[in-house]
Amino acid sequence: MSTTTTEQVTLEDHVNAATEVAFLLDIFAATVDTIMGGATASVGRIAGREMARKLPIHLTNPTLDEIVALLNSRMKAGYQFRLEGEGTERVLLFDHCVLQEVCAKRGLTLGTALCRLFHAYLDGILNELICRPVKSEVVSCGDQCRLSLRTQ
Repeated sequence: MSTTTTEQVTLEDHVNAATEVAFLLDIFAATVDTIMGGATASVGRIAGREMARKLPIHLTNPTLDEIVALLNSRMKAGYQFRLEGEGTERVLLFDHCVLQEVCAKRGLTLGTALCRLFHAYLDGILNELICRPVKSEVVSCGDQCRLSLRTQ
């Protein structure tokens, strides 16, 4: 295998790669959900906390608003999300989510295993960065996904 690329990457190459990634994400989430059942959220949260420890983020006593804004800017290639409301029960709105495209390609219903695993993963990242438990629940899915976000 050569590491030198002599050909240009085409649109077809990108489409094929996106199809393959969608397949792999679907299979991964379905497998985790089948094997772990009710513990799927724990798997996502553990993975999210581990990821957060590796992020080059060093904030002193950050607020949830600061962390969500920071993550939104870092994840803007695939996601656009924001917080609404005040207090310990907030609303996390996703105006854009690349997983919607994955679900469409694979014929998956929004809000099922893949979405739940991602949201648990994001909960874990938030949990680790604000040093408080975070739990989200999908309220509605569609062009804009709405999650109830609770912190302690």
